[in-house]
Amino acid sequence: MKKEYWIRLVILALILCAAVCSSCTPKFNPDNPPWNVCSSAEGEHPCDFALMDQHGNQVRLYDFHGKVIILDFSTMWCGPCRLAAMQVDATTAKYEEGEVVYISVLIENSFGKDPDLRDLENWANSYGININPVLAGSRDWLETSSWHVQAWPTFFIIDQKMILRSTIVGFSAASIETAVEDLLPEQDTGAQAPK
Repeated sequence: MKKEYWIRLVILALILCAAVCSSCTPKFNPDNPPWNVCSSAEGEHPCDFALMDQHGNQVRLYDFHGKVIILDFSTMWCGPCRLAAMQVDATTAKYEEGEVVYISVLIENSFGKDPDLRDLENWANSYGININPVLAGSRDWLETSSWHVQAWPTFFIIDQKMILRSTIVGFSAASIETAVEDLLPEQDTGAQAPK
């Protein structure tokens, strides 16, 4: 009888442990991601990078694992890039806090030179970008990275599991919104379904 009791107790403990552990997910380690290959191809994990933001801090792409990422490669002299910049914080404000991040990577300043901290600050201030990072890239950095950008702006939409889901060349607020919303769980708007 005692042996049967202990066997049942061990089985119950294993079931409880499995139930508790099944809801646990290991914390993502950006220094040691669970994939070995990265690329800028759709369906693949993008390669990590670290660039300076408008506050002088180093920001990594993989810091945003768990969020939908809008990754915008722009130049400061590009008209459509400026239109996109006007929408940055408003775009992420449409969603639950922390659900979506919009990362602007500036490749050139208004004079075709590498952007510096002052350029990043001016871009963020001019377009009211207060809650999203603006990063300093360069032509040299872009050419040695895995990112293939043929036109300005180019957007890469990355899902919560750090998988590149779509590429959008040129600015279209509707295309970006659709790509982002396709990656988010449906929101309960309180509206009742038609009968």
